[in-house]
Amino acid sequence: MLGKVISRIAFVVLLLAARPVRAAMPGDSGFEIGVRTGYAFSAGRLGAPPDGTDYDLDDYVTGQWPIWIDAGYRLNPNLYLGGYFQYGTGFVNDDRQDLCRNANVNCSASDVRLGAMARYHFVPAWPLSPWAGLGFGYEWGTFSLHQSLLGESDIDSLWHGFEFLNLQAGADYRFAHRFVLAPFLSFSLGQFRKIETTTRAGSTTTTTTESLAKKSIHEWILIGVRVAFVP
Repeated sequence: MLGKVISRIAFVVLLLAARPVRAAMPGDSGFEIGVRTGYAFSAGRLGAPPDGTDYDLDDYVTGQWPIWIDAGYRLNPNLYLGGYFQYGTGFVNDDRQDLCRNANVNCSASDVRLGAMARYHFVPAWPLSPWAGLGFGYEWGTFSLHQSLLGESDIDSLWHGFEFLNLQAGADYRFAHRFVLAPFLSFSLGQFRKIETTTRAGSTTTTTTESLAKKSIHEWILIGVRVAFVP
Protein backbone atom coordinates (compact mmCIF):
# COMPACT_ATOMS: atom_id res chain seq x y z
CA MET A 1 0.00 0.00 0.00
CA LEU A 2 2.77 2.42 1.02
CA GLY A 3 4.63 1.58 -2.17
CA LYS A 4 1.61 2.52 -4.31
CA VAL A 5 1.22 5.84 -2.47
CA ILE A 6 4.90 6.67 -2.94
CA SER A 7 4.69 5.75 -6.65
CA ARG A 8 1.68 8.03 -7.14
CA ILE A 9 3.35 10.91 -5.31
CA ALA A 10 6.49 10.47 -7.42
CA PHE A 11 4.37 10.45 -10.59
CA VAL A 12 2.65 13.71 -9.61
CA VAL A 13 5.99 15.32 -8.77
CA LEU A 14 7.37 14.36 -12.16
CA LEU A 15 4.34 15.84 -13.88
CA LEU A 16 4.70 19.09 -11.97
CA ALA A 17 8.43 19.23 -12.57
CA ALA A 18 8.21 18.51 -16.26
CA ARG A 19 8.32 21.62 -18.44
CA PRO A 20 5.59 21.55 -21.10
CA VAL A 21 6.81 21.64 -24.66
CA ARG A 22 6.06 25.07 -26.03
CA ALA A 23 4.92 25.86 -29.53
CA ALA A 24 7.59 25.48 -32.14
CA MET A 25 7.95 29.14 -33.17
CA PRO A 26 11.45 30.30 -32.23
CA GLY A 27 11.92 33.67 -30.59
CA ASP A 28 15.13 34.61 -32.46
CA SER A 29 16.48 34.74 -35.95
CA GLY A 30 19.24 32.41 -37.06
CA PHE A 31 20.41 29.53 -39.23
CA GLU A 32 18.04 26.59 -39.77
CA ILE A 33 18.60 23.22 -41.45
CA GLY A 34 16.10 20.42 -42.02
CA VAL A 35 15.86 16.92 -43.48
CA ARG A 36 12.68 15.52 -45.00
CA THR A 37 11.45 12.23 -46.33
CA GLY A 38 8.17 10.57 -47.25
CA TYR A 39 6.47 9.32 -50.41
CA ALA A 40 5.79 11.35 -53.57
CA PHE A 41 3.07 10.38 -56.04
CA SER A 42 3.63 11.15 -59.73
CA ALA A 43 1.12 12.81 -62.03
CA GLY A 44 1.03 14.63 -65.37
CA ARG A 45 3.00 14.03 -68.56
CA LEU A 46 6.65 14.03 -69.63
CA GLY A 47 6.49 15.91 -72.92
CA ALA A 48 7.50 14.65 -76.35
CA PRO A 49 10.57 15.04 -78.60
CA PRO A 50 10.08 15.71 -82.35
CA ASP A 51 8.11 12.83 -83.87
CA GLY A 52 7.87 11.27 -80.39
CA THR A 53 5.06 10.35 -78.01
CA ASP A 54 4.02 12.30 -74.93
CA TYR A 55 3.85 9.66 -72.19
CA ASP A 56 2.42 9.92 -68.71
CA LEU A 57 5.07 10.28 -66.02
CA ASP A 58 3.26 7.40 -64.31
CA ASP A 59 4.13 5.19 -67.31
CA TYR A 60 7.74 5.27 -66.10
CA VAL A 61 7.57 5.88 -62.34
CA THR A 62 4.57 5.53 -60.06
CA GLY A 63 6.25 7.52 -57.30
CA GLN A 64 9.48 8.17 -55.49
CA TRP A 65 11.09 8.04 -52.06
CA PRO A 66 12.92 11.36 -51.59
CA ILE A 67 15.61 12.59 -49.24
CA TRP A 68 15.16 16.36 -49.06
CA ILE A 69 17.61 18.73 -47.38
CA ASP A 70 16.79 22.40 -46.86
CA ALA A 71 18.93 25.10 -45.28
CA GLY A 72 18.42 28.80 -44.80
CA TYR A 73 18.05 31.70 -42.43
CA ARG A 74 15.15 32.63 -40.16
CA LEU A 75 14.90 36.42 -40.58
CA ASN A 76 12.43 36.73 -37.73
CA PRO A 77 10.01 34.39 -35.89
CA ASN A 78 7.75 34.32 -38.96
CA LEU A 79 9.82 34.46 -42.14
CA TYR A 80 12.40 31.95 -43.44
CA LEU A 81 14.40 32.14 -46.69
CA GLY A 82 16.58 29.31 -47.95
CA GLY A 83 17.33 26.68 -50.54
CA TYR A 84 16.65 22.97 -50.98
CA PHE A 85 18.15 19.88 -52.58
CA GLN A 86 16.30 16.62 -53.10
CA TYR A 87 17.34 13.22 -54.38
CA GLY A 88 14.54 10.73 -54.93
CA THR A 89 14.67 7.02 -55.71
CA GLY A 90 11.95 6.24 -58.23
CA PHE A 91 9.58 3.27 -58.23
CA VAL A 92 9.55 1.87 -61.77
CA ASN A 93 6.17 1.02 -63.27
CA ASP A 94 6.89 -2.55 -64.42
CA ASP A 95 3.30 -2.93 -65.61
CA ARG A 96 3.91 -0.30 -68.31
CA GLN A 97 7.59 -1.01 -69.02
CA ASP A 98 7.54 -4.47 -70.57
CA LEU A 99 11.32 -4.78 -70.89
CA CYS A 100 11.77 -4.18 -67.17
CA ARG A 101 9.99 -7.45 -66.40
CA ASN A 102 12.67 -9.40 -68.29
CA ALA A 103 14.97 -11.39 -66.00
CA ASN A 104 18.04 -10.07 -67.85
CA VAL A 105 17.00 -6.42 -67.60
CA ASN A 106 17.30 -4.09 -64.64
CA CYS A 107 15.49 -0.74 -64.62
CA SER A 108 15.93 2.15 -62.21
CA ALA A 109 14.79 5.75 -61.90
CA SER A 110 15.71 8.83 -59.90
CA ASP A 111 14.70 12.46 -59.54
CA VAL A 112 16.82 15.43 -58.44
CA ARG A 113 15.46 18.86 -57.57
CA LEU A 114 17.38 22.01 -56.60
CA GLY A 115 15.86 25.37 -55.79
CA ALA A 116 15.05 28.29 -53.51
CA MET A 117 12.14 28.65 -51.13
CA ALA A 118 10.46 30.88 -48.57
CA ARG A 119 8.36 29.81 -45.59
CA TYR A 120 5.99 31.76 -43.36
CA HIS A 121 5.15 30.64 -39.83
CA PHE A 122 1.77 31.63 -38.46
CA VAL A 123 0.89 32.41 -34.85
CA PRO A 124 1.40 29.15 -32.91
CA ALA A 125 -1.59 27.08 -31.90
CA TRP A 126 0.00 25.24 -28.96
CA PRO A 127 1.75 22.86 -29.27
CA LEU A 128 2.01 23.33 -33.05
CA SER A 129 3.36 26.11 -35.24
CA PRO A 130 1.65 25.90 -38.67
CA TRP A 131 3.51 27.17 -41.74
CA ALA A 132 3.19 27.54 -45.49
CA GLY A 133 6.00 27.57 -48.04
CA LEU A 134 6.61 28.56 -51.65
CA GLY A 135 9.54 27.55 -53.85
CA PHE A 136 10.87 27.14 -57.40
CA GLY A 137 13.90 25.53 -58.99
CA TYR A 138 15.21 23.02 -61.54
CA GLU A 139 14.61 19.29 -61.92
CA TRP A 140 16.46 16.32 -63.43
CA GLY A 141 14.59 13.03 -63.94
CA THR A 142 16.46 9.86 -64.96
CA PHE A 143 15.25 6.50 -66.24
CA SER A 144 17.89 3.80 -66.82
CA LEU A 145 17.72 0.38 -68.44
CA HIS A 146 20.56 -2.14 -68.13
CA GLN A 147 20.47 -5.50 -69.94
CA SER A 148 22.95 -8.34 -69.66
CA LEU A 149 21.69 -10.68 -72.40
CA LEU A 150 24.06 -11.14 -75.39
CA GLY A 151 26.47 -8.57 -73.99
CA GLU A 152 26.14 -5.67 -71.59
CA SER A 153 24.28 -2.55 -72.70
CA ASP A 154 22.73 0.49 -71.04
CA ILE A 155 20.23 3.15 -72.00
CA ASP A 156 19.99 6.23 -69.78
CA SER A 157 17.30 8.83 -70.44
CA LEU A 158 17.57 12.18 -68.67
CA TRP A 159 14.72 14.70 -68.72
CA HIS A 160 15.36 18.13 -67.26
CA GLY A 161 13.53 21.42 -66.94
CA PHE A 162 12.10 24.00 -64.57
CA GLU A 163 10.11 23.42 -61.44
CA PHE A 164 7.84 26.44 -61.69
CA LEU A 165 6.05 26.09 -58.39
CA ASN A 166 6.47 24.19 -55.15
CA LEU A 167 3.74 24.70 -52.57
CA GLN A 168 4.20 23.37 -49.04
CA ALA A 169 2.21 23.28 -45.81
CA GLY A 170 3.08 21.78 -42.44
CA ALA A 171 3.13 22.25 -38.68
CA ASP A 172 6.20 22.22 -36.41
CA TYR A 173 6.19 20.44 -33.06
CA ARG A 174 9.12 21.26 -30.78
CA PHE A 175 10.20 17.97 -29.21
CA ALA A 176 13.52 19.34 -27.90
CA HIS A 177 15.07 22.72 -27.20
CA ARG A 178 16.47 23.26 -30.71
CA PHE A 179 14.66 20.60 -32.73
CA VAL A 180 11.24 20.40 -34.36
CA LEU A 181 9.28 17.60 -36.03
CA ALA A 182 6.79 18.50 -38.75
CA PRO A 183 4.35 16.50 -40.84
CA PHE A 184 3.99 18.26 -44.19
CA LEU A 185 2.42 18.12 -47.64
CA SER A 186 3.95 19.57 -50.81
CA PHE A 187 2.76 19.95 -54.38
CA SER A 188 5.20 20.74 -57.18
CA LEU A 189 4.53 21.76 -60.76
CA GLY A 190 7.27 21.24 -63.35
CA GLN A 191 7.95 21.10 -67.06
CA PHE A 192 10.75 19.18 -68.76
CA ARG A 193 12.33 21.01 -71.69
CA LYS A 194 15.04 18.63 -72.96
CA ILE A 195 15.80 14.92 -73.04
CA GLU A 196 19.31 13.45 -73.21
CA THR A 197 19.66 9.79 -74.17
CA THR A 198 22.95 7.94 -73.61
CA THR A 199 23.40 4.47 -75.10
CA ARG A 200 26.34 2.25 -74.15
CA ALA A 201 27.08 -1.04 -75.92
CA GLY A 202 30.46 -2.56 -75.21
CA SER A 203 33.05 0.20 -75.59
CA THR A 204 30.78 2.43 -77.68
CA THR A 205 28.89 5.31 -76.07
CA THR A 206 26.45 7.56 -77.93
CA THR A 207 24.66 10.59 -76.50
CA THR A 208 21.88 12.57 -78.18
CA THR A 209 20.14 15.70 -76.87
CA GLU A 210 16.74 16.87 -78.10
CA SER A 211 14.52 19.76 -77.14
CA LEU A 212 11.01 18.59 -76.42
CA ALA A 213 8.68 19.68 -79.21
CA LYS A 214 5.70 19.27 -76.91
CA LYS A 215 6.29 20.57 -73.41
CA SER A 216 3.84 19.16 -70.89
CA ILE A 217 3.22 19.73 -67.20
CA HIS A 218 3.89 17.11 -64.52
CA GLU A 219 3.36 17.09 -60.77
CA TRP A 220 4.72 15.50 -57.60
CA ILE A 221 2.48 15.21 -54.53
CA LEU A 222 4.65 14.54 -51.51
CA ILE A 223 3.41 13.45 -48.07
CA GLY A 224 6.14 13.30 -45.48
CA VAL A 225 7.83 14.43 -42.30
CA ARG A 226 10.57 17.00 -41.60
CA VAL A 227 13.09 17.10 -38.74
CA ALA A 228 14.91 20.41 -38.31
CA PHE A 229 17.50 22.17 -36.17
CA VAL A 230 16.10 25.66 -35.48
CA PRO A 231 17.40 28.86 -33.86
